Amino acid sequence: MAPPRRKPGQEREHKIRLPEDIAQRIEAKAKHEQRPQNRIIINELAAYPSLEQTRNLAELVGHMEVVLARYAAQQTSHDLTDALLKAVDVVLATQGGALPAAIEKLRVARTGMLALDRTQSKRK
Repeated sequence: MAPPRRKPGQEREHKIRLPEDIAQRIEAKAKHEQRPQNRIIINELAAYPSLEQTRNLAELVGHMEVVLARYAAQQTSHDLTDALLKAVDVVLATQGGALPAAIEKLRVARTGMLALDRTQSKRK
């Protein structure tokens, strides 16, 4: 986790003031790990670059969630369009007493499409 120790004389000394909440966290962690507070601070500073990478990954995952949600909405729209086209084909091919049932199936498919359009327009 921490970078390799330097040879004597290669260390740099820094004096820092820590806010009370951070100081308490460092003290508690040092006590828990039974290490000096200096080592805890060094380890946390050494971990910082990987924390930045983790933050970038979290942002990318957020973007992927949006992409997947858009894809899912598009896929749902295609599925409803297919259902609507099949219902239209059934209505056009139906004759006689079965026509009202076929029209009702067409109405259900169209209602589903309208509901999807309403939910998508609310998100924009």
